[in-house]
Amino acid sequence: MKLPYPILAMLAFAPLPTGGSVAMAEAPTLSGFPVDVAIPKAPAPVLTDGRARLLYELRITNFHTAPIDLAALDLLDDAGTVLAHYAPADLAAMTGAVGPEAAPGTERTLAGGRTGVVFIDLALPTGAKVPAHLGHRLTCSLTLPDGKTIERSLNGPTTTVGAPAPVIAPPLTGAGWLAANGLAAPDHRRSWNAINGRAHLAQRFAIDWVRLDRKGRFIVGDPGRNESYPGYGAPVLAVADARVVSIINDLPENAGANPQEGRRPTVETISGNTVILDLGSGTFALYGHLQPGSVLVHPGEAVHTGQVLAKLGNSGNSDAPHLHFQLMDAPSALGAEGLPYAIARFTMAGVASDPAVLDGKAAWKASGLPQAVAAEFPDNNAVVSFP
Repeated sequence: MKLPYPILAMLAFAPLPTGGSVAMAEAPTLSGFPVDVAIPKAPAPVLTDGRARLLYELRITNFHTAPIDLAALDLLDDAGTVLAHYAPADLAAMTGAVGPEAAPGTERTLAGGRTGVVFIDLALPTGAKVPAHLGHRLTCSLTLPDGKTIERSLNGPTTTVGAPAPVIAPPLTGAGWLAANGLAAPDHRRSWNAINGRAHLAQRFAIDWVRLDRKGRFIVGDPGRNESYPGYGAPVLAVADARVVSIINDLPENAGANPQEGRRPTVETISGNTVILDLGSGTFALYGHLQPGSVLVHPGEAVHTGQVLAKLGNSGNSDAPHLHFQLMDAPSALGAEGLPYAIARFTMAGVASDPAVLDGKAAWKASGLPQAVAAEFPDNNAVVSFP
């Protein structure tokens, strides 16, 4: 019998044991729908604004020649209760294609043989218990060449939710630090890189820290001069007692907002001058875009929490002075999986939601009273002060 689409499930038959009675196990429910759903990195909760959030990805591959539409997605807890439901419009915004970008209006459509990634950001209600596992129910529709449409709801993979994020000390000190390209922002969140034959998302929880002056300005003077940026030259600090894995200290610096000046970054130089620390337990910290010649530590050296490592700069793949900071599970800027974390203490001054602030066309103004925060991950574009 010729089936209308490939079957991706196989049955394996094992010999029955001899002697005695045999208990027959219930056969699993099989689905021949031609998609593969994988979770590259299991989520771990990170606390932001008093709520636990789980950020992770579903990587979905269409094994048919005809297009498949992602119609709905449900996230389920251990009891099968729906924690979140994503409709077609949600999935269109959450899905990114591997390779060329999808045409407008086709974001949730996977062409034959194509892979898409659904970027999930599950924010639990304040005080809600974090589930031990997350299940996934995915509804897809396949349109065959003869015009027939087949729709299925599939029980996708179940993943274990990891332990709460580790708490680290701040990587900087002082007031006016803005968490640019932070939590769930696409510049880092969707930055996949294939390194040594594997796809990685090392920047999953990366932040670009830029500094505002006392008047809320990101640029003060000529944008072509690094000295016009209030954060330039700020001391960069060890976030924990750790050991130095590697450093880069001699790459040239970009001039203000003039990225690279014709220099094309490589896998090795994309983070510019860097320090990578081993925090233990398979966790590494990366500090990127440092000033050339400013790194004060050496590979193999033990450092202590709060120790000055280098100065904030503008080297590598950077178009303005800032500190790129991330935790990851291997000592590689791109060939690792990004890990969540929480910062022990900071004061929340507000959120700089106006893009003109980072364009240097407007100054940020605080609204409301500062709030002391403990053991949280700053939200995207949060403006904070560190001890």
